[in-house]
Amino acid sequence: MAREPLGSRMRSFGVVLHGQLTEKQWKEFLCAVCDAIGMYPVGEPKVWTYPLEGKGGTGQTIMLPITESFLVVDTWSDHDGAYLFVCSCREFAMGAIYDQAEAFGIKPSTEDDGAFFHQLRLTQ
Repeated sequence: MAREPLGSRMRSFGVVLHGQLTEKQWKEFLCAVCDAIGMYPVGEPKVWTYPLEGKGGTGQTIMLPITESFLVVDTWSDHDGAYLFVCSCREFAMGAIYDQAEAFGIKPSTEDDGAFFHQLRLTQ
């Protein structure tokens, strides 16, 4: 079966993660997820720490650009967790993401509203 051309469809996945990691560990987690789902980073993770100029909650947004789009973790230390978002124009195994979370000692949500998956189609 032929693969879809890159960019014709965007897959987005988000999951709530319970637990806390250091900034270094979150960066390592994003890189491990990227590798586990067969994607390719195009740079180092970029970090924004909040509050920033008095705005935002308490935590960090850490983004890893990949050739297939991006991965982002939005941490909320005051809520003992984070949100992970994976956006890719290639298919990926969500189970590998859960495996990496558990390997890093963070627990993916098992609640009905603790994860989502959606696809957008750019081409007809």
